[in-house]
Amino acid sequence: MKNWLTISEFGERTGLSIKALRLYEEKEILSPHTRSESRYRVYTTEQISAAKRIVHYKHLGFPLEQIKTLLRETNEQSLQELLEARLCESRKSVSQMQQQIKSLESILTSLKQDKELSETERSQVMENIIEISENNLKRKGVVDELALLHMREEISLYSHEKKQVITGIRQIIEYAKKENILLGPGRGNSAGSLVLFGEGYSKRNPMDYGLLPELFSATKFVWLDVEYSRHQEIGRMCDELTQKTGVEVIAFRSPLLDIFKSLEKQIGKVEFNSFSDYDPIILQAPKNGTRGLFWLDWSPNFHAHQNSSVEWREKSRWKNEELEGFFKVNSFQGPMDYMVQDCLMSLGMREAFFAYPRMEAACPNSLPELKDTKGLLIFREDWLKIFARTTGVSILEANRIQRAIANNENSLEVSALEKVNDTETRKLLLSSCKKVYSKAHSVNGWLQYKQTAILKGLWPKEYIATLEAWEKEHGLVWFEFGYKPTPHEFYLKA
Repeated sequence: MKNWLTISEFGERTGLSIKALRLYEEKEILSPHTRSESRYRVYTTEQISAAKRIVHYKHLGFPLEQIKTLLRETNEQSLQELLEARLCESRKSVSQMQQQIKSLESILTSLKQDKELSETERSQVMENIIEISENNLKRKGVVDELALLHMREEISLYSHEKKQVITGIRQIIEYAKKENILLGPGRGNSAGSLVLFGEGYSKRNPMDYGLLPELFSATKFVWLDVEYSRHQEIGRMCDELTQKTGVEVIAFRSPLLDIFKSLEKQIGKVEFNSFSDYDPIILQAPKNGTRGLFWLDWSPNFHAHQNSSVEWREKSRWKNEELEGFFKVNSFQGPMDYMVQDCLMSLGMREAFFAYPRMEAACPNSLPELKDTKGLLIFREDWLKIFARTTGVSILEANRIQRAIANNENSLEVSALEKVNDTETRKLLLSSCKKVYSKAHSVNGWLQYKQTAILKGLWPKEYIATLEAWEKEHGLVWFEFGYKPTPHEFYLKA
């Protein structure tokens, strides 16, 4: 009988996620028995009992450091002391929870009666959001103090309406889980929110990609993707949340999520987050052709392409054959390579796209924020970091100034650039103000590319057949995504 288990098999047998198992290995709580020749983690069936003890102790409320101690403790007296201490903490928590329930009931009564909240009640609402968000992040393995500090700062900037949006998004996510409806990765500045990441709206920690959580407090829209064929109820919930808060909460019908759901029936659920961003099957996927790879599989029937100007269509008209020839000899070295080349391709910067792999990493004007893009473009988030670092203003103030200058180069906010001491940096910030590109948008693109690269690499026949069947049935390009062509129109709105 087989005695060894892969990390996925071990997770299925114990009820632990792959992310949790990796965290336990990092914390030296439960490590793989060994590694295979390919460096994959290998567990044994004898380790299942230890894993189940971890699950049991977690249900009892023990933190990881205490679980580590409990697993190694053999003295009954010491074990009893630990359990009694935990019982005392649990009783204290119950008392605090009962008081919290009373406070929340009082606040809800005030809201229902249209009474203005007292300062104490407002403070209690804020503390409740912070506590929920901290717990959400810890469940995802985010325990570093810097991330928690960013999360608290993000929440401190929320308006009353933004707090309502968080509650509404939570209800949408819970409904989608209950009804088995797939939701896609977060869009725009909301993809940078640590709070929404904790809620499950975004699939990856925004701090891993250099996004700015505080920008979410200033954003006026929250967009998400939903299965193309099962969008009606999610769309209605988003519309109601928009009416309630005044924040544009929009769900877009996603062909890709439909394709994922169809594939699940054939190959089972794929845990995309269990794959490293640097897995060769992802980075080298274009060597086997661009068909089925998000944003590289170009088609003249793509809606956004058709609705662009003639000049733009010609500028961005790239043939798949040309891209495939390029990727026969080049491959991505990491997520940032994809994100930069995605932008260069979207902006029609053909020569820069093909030259990028041969260029050395550089820091134009000695600005470390521009090293990854090799000075070819500036992400908006990096523009804000440069301005905030060189002037001492907050990210939100930098955001306000950047938007004002981008809208009107003669605005009074241009004078704020005089605070930047270095002349070359000041010139760069002014000249690039209208040309910055959203890194949050590119991260969203990377996550979708990553998913399609995994599917094409491991299940090529099933994936491409499902993709082509969807296109034939619906008469649309498979990688269509919802966007706002005009101020009063949404393409693929749920």
